[in-house]
Amino acid sequence: MVDQRLLDRTDYRAAWYEHLDRVLTRPQLAGIGISGCVGAGIFVTSGNLIAVTGSLGGVLSYVIAGGITACILYTLTEMVACRPLTGTLIDLPHKFLDPAAGFAVGASYVLSNICSMAILNAQSAELTALLKDKPKKHNVETEIGINVFFIALTTVSHCVGVKIIMWFKLSLFALCCILMLVVNTGDYTANAFTPGWKPTGFESTSTPILRSSGVDDVNLGISGAGGRLFAFLTAVTLAMFSCKGGEIVAMTAGEAKDPWKDVPLAMSFVYIVPLSLYPLTLLSAGANVNFADPNLPRLWATKKGGMSLSPFVIAVQSSSLHGLPKALNLFFIISAYTAANTALYAASRAVFTLSQTYMPTKIANIFGRTNNGHTPLASILLCSALGFLSLIGLSKYTYSQPRITLSELYTGMMASVNMTLMFTFLRFKEGLKIMEKRGLLERDSELYITRLFKSRWQPLPAYIAIIGCAFVIVWSGVPPLYILSARNSLTSTKTIKTQTALIFDVIGYYLGPLIFTAFYLVYKYIAPRSFLVDLRDLAPSHYILADLHFLEQSHPKSARRMPSTTNMSHSAISAIELESPWDGRSAYGGSSRAEWYKAPEESITQRELGLSPEMLDEIDAQRAQIEERQRIQDILEQRPRRWEHGFWREMWSFVVVQERKQDGLDRVLPAASPADQA
Repeated sequence: MVDQRLLDRTDYRAAWYEHLDRVLTRPQLAGIGISGCVGAGIFVTSGNLIAVTGSLGGVLSYVIAGGITACILYTLTEMVACRPLTGTLIDLPHKFLDPAAGFAVGASYVLSNICSMAILNAQSAELTALLKDKPKKHNVETEIGINVFFIALTTVSHCVGVKIIMWFKLSLFALCCILMLVVNTGDYTANAFTPGWKPTGFESTSTPILRSSGVDDVNLGISGAGGRLFAFLTAVTLAMFSCKGGEIVAMTAGEAKDPWKDVPLAMSFVYIVPLSLYPLTLLSAGANVNFADPNLPRLWATKKGGMSLSPFVIAVQSSSLHGLPKALNLFFIISAYTAANTALYAASRAVFTLSQTYMPTKIANIFGRTNNGHTPLASILLCSALGFLSLIGLSKYTYSQPRITLSELYTGMMASVNMTLMFTFLRFKEGLKIMEKRGLLERDSELYITRLFKSRWQPLPAYIAIIGCAFVIVWSGVPPLYILSARNSLTSTKTIKTQTALIFDVIGYYLGPLIFTAFYLVYKYIAPRSFLVDLRDLAPSHYILADLHFLEQSHPKSARRMPSTTNMSHSAISAIELESPWDGRSAYGGSSRAEWYKAPEESITQRELGLSPEMLDEIDAQRAQIEERQRIQDILEQRPRRWEHGFWREMWSFVVVQERKQDGLDRVLPAASPADQA
């Protein structure tokens, strides 16, 4: 590794082993985002929402959670459009907030995605039991074997085309909605919401008498409007687990073939899924499934013999097509498994960037380098090994508690990461105001809007996202805390979780934010110590990057140079970047060497005329400002315009890859290998 770490360099430059190949097209970027966002949550565990808050309550909880997620991704898009680099989620807080925040985001993002991969692999293995003629859970040995198989397959399956995965999952949404309309069992209730909050779930649609003490666990809960509100707020925090994952598109920005145009559109495409498709899909299921159905999962109750089922499977079980439930379960297994594969992708990229910037040199030289094929192989193998977390607790089937605790840890940790990224945006925006006062870059200019990305109505979306993430962190642990406080005053506790399991629920929800805070405080105040980024030190190069082909070196043995640079050393990046003083963009306005060399003579003449040193410094500063502004304008004008082909053609480009000959990036990059496309 070089002496100065990648993210610590004033101007971004990356050696060939410090970045990944830019080979991903628009459909592949969107495919990775859809694959990471859509796993088992909406198709399987969404039954928790219906059981907790009712059919309409579950839909509204997805609307709220999807809105918070959309605000996060919408805000994040503007920053990523400026710096579409490998590990950009770590780069952004490192550059605009505090290096300690970048470290905390990177380390927490790695852990959360490893937890996600373990959860989804374990859930995929558990769902295979539903493919039996008489569904029941596998024995421990079989479950271990299936988990190991999925982990091994996840490690080597990066050759699967993400474009195919995206359309498979979008088609699965359509299939579920159509099946719910066709089946139309009518097994629903006129009550759109549950009559209150009941930890063990409702056995009927009638309104029970619920209390917090002096009753058995079956009658524990909160009734009335207060109980319905409690249940709805709880459902929103549960829905947030399903809505996360779209930010993985930002982690792919360093591998985008046409980052300036494709990354903002791909991120916009991805957050439409939780905002629109999730509520619509759950609405179709809620029209066929009663919140009192005994087959729905009960998050805080003991299992009653059989396995919990997806609300979609419950609905189609009444049809005459007896193979349909198995087919749906098979599709859900594929959806969960591919999401685990994408979580490995995100974790490995985060380890790659984290090692480059924050780890000791020996570790950085192992996990912060790519192999000759530009693949972070060591990072992938490390994250795959940690995926064996899915095996913990297999002998304790009663509550699937280890998997539940990991999912709670993921939710809290990702809420902390997203909140930090929103604070980063507020600093990012303040830095842009300073650039505007200097007359260098305007956020409201047409060039910024059409060549980069402007998230409108800011900072309102950022504040909504911050409040939403804070709510998830605080409220998530409230339901198990309530049950724990009431448990000792109950006359019976047979159908409710044990005290140990409830304690692990609380730990799972609050441990994630605590770990994030520990990462931040240790790096900032103990070792190696860091300081808040001074916005006055930000330069235009933090917002406007030059041609990425020249900033990111190719492998010396495989570099393909353009004809105009054949006689130039490929490693002379600084020479390529230096602006020619006679190229017509000079502050002196000259277009030839003769005119350029007149400038010193003119300065001498001005000094002879008696101009003070202060006035000369002011003139030089104005010239430098004009020159820098012109440089920024030239860079932005060379980038493609977004939406230049109209809405429908741009949407069609998510299906068919359109080659663009005018982009120099496309001309010089090598073709993508199957492994790089995953």
